[in-house]
Amino acid sequence: MDFGAYKHIEFRRKFWKLFGAEIAVSDATNQQLIGFIKMKAWQLKEDIRMYRDKSMSQELFGIHARSVIDFGAIYDVIDSTTGQPIFSLRRKGLRSTFVRDYWELFNPAGQQIGYIQETSSTLALIRRYLEAIVEFAGLIFMFVPQTYEININTQDGGKTLVGQITHRKNPFIVKLSLDTTGAQITVDPRIAVAGTTMLAIVDASKG
Repeated sequence: MDFGAYKHIEFRRKFWKLFGAEIAVSDATNQQLIGFIKMKAWQLKEDIRMYRDKSMSQELFGIHARSVIDFGAIYDVIDSTTGQPIFSLRRKGLRSTFVRDYWELFNPAGQQIGYIQETSSTLALIRRYLEAIVEFAGLIFMFVPQTYEININTQDGGKTLVGQITHRKNPFIVKLSLDTTGAQITVDPRIAVAGTTMLAIVDASKG
């Protein structure tokens, strides 16, 4: 599967599902299914697998947590065909909880190569602090879109955009849209796809 052939990818799951989650990954242009994720309920150590379709007969890549429960766990993304690591992600727990969502990206050698960051910074702060002090504020902000950027670090200490993510909800469907049309550099497309997958899984794990 060459995810690089698709510039607009949608990750969809049903809002209400009692046990686990199923996420359909589609080409946003024609709604052709290009991937499928099934998340088990009550799973302490994350073991996420991207399949080619709902038959789950062809596994494309896996995302595996290095520890069972860790506020800042590292997740390794593994090519399911070769068994080789592609890259790793680590969520900055405190920063993501109290400021805005932030994930570090690492190459197989453990060197940081980029990050995923929530871009709606003011809204992110308002969302977090109102939810902490105002009852039902979480319900109000639940359906307000969240936006993210995926960036790769440059040698001069700057950043290069490789993708943008928009997270939307309604009472029936949760959708994350990955847009790579504005990418300023060519990287392994699975970085953006697996990064979006993790955002989708973290959201689904909230219930």
